[in-house]
Amino acid sequence: ACGHVEYNYDSPICPALKDKGAPDPNTPSARIPESQLPRCKQPECGGLLRPHVVWFGEGLEERVLRNAYRELDNCDLCLVVGTSSIVYPAAMFAPQVAERGVPVAEFNLETTPATSSFGRNGFFFSGPCGTTLPPALAP
Repeated sequence: ACGHVEYNYDSPICPALKDKGAPDPNTPSARIPESQLPRCKQPECGGLLRPHVVWFGEGLEERVLRNAYRELDNCDLCLVVGTSSIVYPAAMFAPQVAERGVPVAEFNLETTPATSSFGRNGFFFSGPCGTTLPPALAP
């Protein structure tokens, strides 16, 4: 993969996925041939496209981590939204910020291993994030 990042707001993301339906665990496999899956359009690449995410087991790029730490060092509020807080290195971000005295607001269905580490700087909002977060962010 060439590392090129491109936003794709097309729905579906490629013609082979047209009319395949919404995600449903009971839906049979679409059985799309690899040749019909979307590919990178960069010259001399042509690799299969993938979401711009970090999958479990993959490491974060050093540049991404440096940028994250820089933002964490400068933030004055940390929102933790809908996460298990067990995947590192991200699981340590909010506790490190809380140690500096920065308020941490956690929005989740249940507490996480990190919740108690926020101490007096932590605030926990229990419930679906789509319900608890909008009122907290309202002016």
